[in-house]
Amino acid sequence: MKDSKVSRRKYVEFGLLISGTLLIALGITIIVYLVPIHEFIIRQALTFNDHSDSFKAWRANDPPLIMDLYLFNWTNPEELRSSVKPRFEEVGPYRVKEVKEKTNLTWNENNTISYMVKKLYYYDEGSSPRQLDDLVTTINPVPLTVAYQARNYNYFPKRFLSMTMSGISNLYVTRTARQILFDGYNDGILSVLSQFPGLNVKDKFGLFYGKNDTIDPAVYNMYTKTDEKFGKQLTWNYKNYTDFYTPPCNEIKGSATEFYPLNVNKTTLLFYSSELCKYAELQFVGEETIKGVQGYRFSGDHIFDNGDLYPKNRCFCRETCVPSGVLDVSKCRQNSPSYVSLPHFFAADPYYRELIDGMQPDRKKHEFYIVIEPKSGIIMDIGANMQLNMLLEPIRGFALYQDVPKVFIPMFYFAQHIELKDDLAANLRLIQRFPEFLTYASISFMALGIVVIVGTVCSMLKVCSSTEGSIKKITEKFYEEIPFQEKNTVT
Repeated sequence: MKDSKVSRRKYVEFGLLISGTLLIALGITIIVYLVPIHEFIIRQALTFNDHSDSFKAWRANDPPLIMDLYLFNWTNPEELRSSVKPRFEEVGPYRVKEVKEKTNLTWNENNTISYMVKKLYYYDEGSSPRQLDDLVTTINPVPLTVAYQARNYNYFPKRFLSMTMSGISNLYVTRTARQILFDGYNDGILSVLSQFPGLNVKDKFGLFYGKNDTIDPAVYNMYTKTDEKFGKQLTWNYKNYTDFYTPPCNEIKGSATEFYPLNVNKTTLLFYSSELCKYAELQFVGEETIKGVQGYRFSGDHIFDNGDLYPKNRCFCRETCVPSGVLDVSKCRQNSPSYVSLPHFFAADPYYRELIDGMQPDRKKHEFYIVIEPKSGIIMDIGANMQLNMLLEPIRGFALYQDVPKVFIPMFYFAQHIELKDDLAANLRLIQRFPEFLTYASISFMALGIVVIVGTVCSMLKVCSSTEGSIKKITEKFYEEIPFQEKNTVT
């Protein structure tokens, strides 16, 4: 009987030693593989397939994004040819809900997805601070674009267009905000041009006229595997470059704007924008905490630099280089004299604001920035602000533009601000604290394993009286629970 109890005790002590060793090994394993475990969990959470939450959120934004539109009212157009600067006042915002829906999806074998983009706009009359019946005076882009496109024509075609425009078109127009933005307005030169076969001319002009509920003909291709290339824009219209700028500024590179790669660095952030017709490079400016989540803030102060500040951007110049802060997008905007900037020429060369009156740049209102959660690449906060400008200057052979000053006329800008939602903030806090939780768990496992081993050894050697009592209680419990049977002995 005594030998049997000793045998059972040895079994229990051996089991405790094994358990303690396994606990220590588990704790060490967690410490050693902490980073891979953390990244594996993030990759699983961001898995992109036709059943995942990330795919559903990417395919169509729900709820719709809020976009505020601002127009610039030209208050003194009749003084254009005098020495008085053109004066503008901001009018707005006109609030619009925007939905971007991905269509014509094709899943490719090389971990990419090809798609097209459908855009829908809804004027939110109930929450819009300004109503669309406001009267606004602005540059008339229709004859300006026609004259710009014909600037290199021969004398007789140019003369015909000049005489036609001078009789039926005006340099500036006064229309309602609804007409300028959505419904469009008639211009005489459009009616004339529509009579020529082969010319694809719309019957009206409006900034968003004919664009609502339409599919962008461009085909996008995005990388979908959750690694350091996740969300990268690989091609646009089946090419990894465009014809809008010279190399290397014509490259398609950076994020497709919805997702960013894992493990973002404190350097730069790249994304490709079809609206800008180019990639944009944002600079890291510091860390920022939003709703308890730590992120990296990247600023777009210099996304429209054309070599003045960063020589590598010189290839963004086209026919001529303009001062930094305004980008020539004429080639990808139907060959119109279009230039984009930040609102009120914020972060641009003072040259632009000195040409006109009324600009009031404000970093809090007009900055372009993105805040990224660095481990997952998830967007925490974004302020997307962009302004469209038209270049007004004398165009040789066109009387309508004779003796006008060279000036960049602000037409409108949009502002979108996407804040971090509470439920997403909670998940991101968990992601960021997960290594801390694992560290505590590993330390606990190792400490428990050490206690079990030390206690068991002390019990075996009978040198730790206090520990021995505890071990005895443990072993007695095992005696009661483990149904050992004594062997019958033959006498």
